[in-house]
Amino acid sequence: SVQEMMSRVDGFCRAMDETLEDYEDMALMNLSRLLTHPERFIQPVSAEILDEESDEPELILEAHLQRGHTLKNALSLVQGQITSSEEFAERKSDTIRNRLLYINLLLSTMSLAVAIGSFIGSIFGMNVINGREESPNAFLVIVLVTLGFMGFFVSSVIFMIQKLGALPKLI
Repeated sequence: SVQEMMSRVDGFCRAMDETLEDYEDMALMNLSRLLTHPERFIQPVSAEILDEESDEPELILEAHLQRGHTLKNALSLVQGQITSSEEFAERKSDTIRNRLLYINLLLSTMSLAVAIGSFIGSIFGMNVINGREESPNAFLVIVLVTLGFMGFFVSSVIFMIQKLGALPKLI
């Protein structure tokens, strides 16, 4: 993962910094000079010889250290892009989840309205004398009033929920 790579590059940079601070190790890394002039490296080596002999390895290691810092910056950028993409995907799924909840609420409200309509229909469907048994328009009136009540109920519930700011406007 990016974190593992970042840790490795960070460890590399720390190791390079530690190596660059030790002039004796740096001077001994100059192998070609060590083979051609071994007398210069007899212990104890003077500070000016260490400084002189460590220049070439120091330049090489500093170039690699610079690459390490460049990699750290690139990995930080990649980590930022990954985080940004994760947040975008999370927001997108939140939006989809909210739409599904909205649809679920509408279906639940309509189911409640149908249940109320069924209750009203079942009351009038009983074999109870209510004075409308002989009326030719009784069935049509009861059905229209029940459907009107169901529509009014669904509309008023949706309006009240929108008024509270819990649902988006339909239009």
